[in-house]
Amino acid sequence: MNLYDLYVIYKGGQTIFHKRFGIVKIDQDLITAFLTAIDNFSKEVLQSSDPLKVIEKGDSKVLMAYSPDIVLALVCNTKNTQEMETLRAILEKTLINILQTYADFLVTWKGNLRELEGIGDIIEINLKDILKKTPPPPLTTMIEDPNIFYFNVDDRGINLYNTLLRNSKGFNSFLSKLHLPIQYCDMILNEIHGVKKKVKDIAQALDLDPNRITAILRSLRVRGLVNIWM
Repeated sequence: MNLYDLYVIYKGGQTIFHKRFGIVKIDQDLITAFLTAIDNFSKEVLQSSDPLKVIEKGDSKVLMAYSPDIVLALVCNTKNTQEMETLRAILEKTLINILQTYADFLVTWKGNLRELEGIGDIIEINLKDILKKTPPPPLTTMIEDPNIFYFNVDDRGINLYNTLLRNSKGFNSFLSKLHLPIQYCDMILNEIHGVKKKVKDIAQALDLDPNRITAILRSLRVRGLVNIWM
């Protein structure tokens, strides 16, 4: 399963929020126009009052959730029916959480995107667990283009690290190949605990080599402990 992009689109076609999860770049204006056109087409041509919930081509899918004022569209890739249902449920829950905060506000919204910045936090909260299960970008990509990635770890990740990973022979062997003691990993996790940071900021704060930091963070991400945001 891979997540590519999530869009929050206002009625009429304006993109309120866009979140990119992977390194595959999709033209934001193009997909927004496409989704709006498809939605309008389905309402006018298809003999059903039910909104279009999925656009599918092979394993690539666009899942959608609707309210009178906004549409959420998640571009993803999955072969598994259960994964798709899980993503659909998360998308619906995310929509409900957004409406709990912004439903009345959206009715009279005048287009100021700053007034809706909190939508990004709602999306991150709802998707963080599923993102832990998706494969991270290749290490070479993360090293070659570090400025597009942010990292953070929550309390759950810290607890798993302390109880399961910190004394693991396998993980300590991995660190020894980087010529780093476990204490450096402690410092990195402490630096991103509860806050999103880029590698360059972590490296500057701790005076460590950025490439080694990236290798450690990717390894922790593979194990589901650290979050990667773009």
